[in-house]
Amino acid sequence: MAKVEFRLLTRDQVESVMPSTDVILKCVEEGLIAHGNRDVVLPPKSHIQLDDRYNGHFNVLVGWVGPIDTAGVKVVGDYVDNYDHGLPSEVGMLTLYNPRIGIPRAIMDATDITTHRTGAVTGVGAKLLAKPSSKIIGHIGARGTAFANIASLNELFDIEEVRVNSKRPETRERLVEELRSKLGVNAIAVDDAESAVRGADIVIEATRLEKPMLLIKDEWLKDDCLLITYGWVMATDPKTVRRASKVIVDDWEQCCKGGQLFPMIESGELTRDGLHGEIGEVAAGKISSREESDGLIVLWHRGFAISDIMLGSQILAEAEKQDVGQMITLFDREDE
Repeated sequence: MAKVEFRLLTRDQVESVMPSTDVILKCVEEGLIAHGNRDVVLPPKSHIQLDDRYNGHFNVLVGWVGPIDTAGVKVVGDYVDNYDHGLPSEVGMLTLYNPRIGIPRAIMDATDITTHRTGAVTGVGAKLLAKPSSKIIGHIGARGTAFANIASLNELFDIEEVRVNSKRPETRERLVEELRSKLGVNAIAVDDAESAVRGADIVIEATRLEKPMLLIKDEWLKDDCLLITYGWVMATDPKTVRRASKVIVDDWEQCCKGGQLFPMIESGELTRDGLHGEIGEVAAGKISSREESDGLIVLWHRGFAISDIMLGSQILAEAEKQDVGQMITLFDREDE
């Protein structure tokens, strides 16, 4: 008898078994290490571009992670105006598969998985590339991943102040209130990007621009800060990239398909040889992390399926342990 069934997890169910921030950080770092050791299969993410019709698009992320022998596919919509509908800008779904016989193991909401894994990559990146004494955080953008970014940094650093700037005052005020109430950090909303980033030890650009715009001028940045950028459209000053001691990405092949610093790749100014390397190589100890002689460092992460699969598998294991979710029979045949 051939029977195929999988576990279905809603957003609320995923959140009910979501691990703590320290566990998420460890889980995502293990995925980065696997990537650095080349124990993954990771085609570049693809896109269904509908921006000219609906001001949004779909990202399709696929991969396989060797240490946990799990394959996965995530489809996530990225729609700028979703707040008009009371929805997150990014709504996603993750499917996990048994790669040995090619059958599904789970389908789960990936809205919060996307948020938490993105924040964890920011956190792990900062652990490896920021000065350990970092205390001041400048955050540009208040989209869903913003809270997870700060939560991860708060787990790793002794934060004295978080400054938040975003396009809409209501979003930065809401984020600041959430940071204060849930994390107990000293967070303030500021009216302009310069006030957020000038003098900050770690600067995060997490915007969702509709067209390129210079949001973070190079002269505002400290000579020894870490700039983490992952908005799709370029908001970073090319001067910053040129003067950085190290420029690090998550996956070079994927970065060559588009994203924040893609215009510099397209022009030939940013090349693979010009990089220090990929963050997985740093995490795996293949190349150096921050060194005493380093000044400003730039980390550009586009996000990849490895992080989704790692965190999704952790959630699935806990859901199985607690019997959370619904088992769905895909087919049950006696003639196979």
